[in-house]
Amino acid sequence: MAELISAYPPGIWLILLATGLVIGVLAGLLGVGGGVIAVPILLEVFDALGMAEAPAISLAVGTAQATILVTSLTAATAHWRADTIDWSLVRNWTPSLIVGIAVGLILASCAPVNLLTSLFAAAAAGLALKMAIGDRLVITRTPPRGVLSHIAPIAVGGLAAAVGVGGGTLSTPVLTLFSFPLKRAIGAGALFNLVISLPATIVFLNADHQAEGRPVDALGDVALFCVAALSIPALFVAPAAAGWSTRASVALLRRLFALCLAAIAARMVFR
Repeated sequence: MAELISAYPPGIWLILLATGLVIGVLAGLLGVGGGVIAVPILLEVFDALGMAEAPAISLAVGTAQATILVTSLTAATAHWRADTIDWSLVRNWTPSLIVGIAVGLILASCAPVNLLTSLFAAAAAGLALKMAIGDRLVITRTPPRGVLSHIAPIAVGGLAAAVGVGGGTLSTPVLTLFSFPLKRAIGAGALFNLVISLPATIVFLNADHQAEGRPVDALGDVALFCVAALSIPALFVAPAAAGWSTRASVALLRRLFALCLAAIAARMVFR
């Protein structure tokens, strides 16, 4: 305990706890995993601790995925109880999501970080525009079938796993491109966060055990104290936020999602 206190000053504790509250609200209200919030905050934290950039990025992404895993359990449960999860969609998307996750984890280990973040920022900006426009911008009024039906979940799983964000951040706006009901897309996104974060967390827990210069709580590429500090506040607020989501108007949720995606895209670009 003394080592943790010396490794993480009280100011960092407060920053992580406050970030956890934001993650919980986003997870419940919009089905967003929170990695897009956690990763930049964690990068600043690890920079303040004196870590080099390359190991800090791996540790931030791995820690974010573990945090998404914990918080998505509560958010997905709340949406399940509210009956906003489309189980047919989950069954259809999950196999392709898993393929995308495998591709994304490979890309995360070999592709330039700037390339991955630029791709994600471009995708987030385009999807923010779509959410702002609403139902006037759709690709088709019915879900694609055959080979085309696998493209969207593979892309969502790959990009989310590569940059350390929850699947719901991308899956919800992508689903609205095919006229999928927004509230059910948010519910499914909360579950997709879990589908993507579980294998990703396992990979990061077993990575880089011999690396030096890590915080004392690091297990592989996951900082366990940071996961706890981010997750505990989120666990308390996510169920309430999920309840707000079921009662809120579709127009309000769409605007909030558009603002969230625009902020994410801007943060990625300036980072």
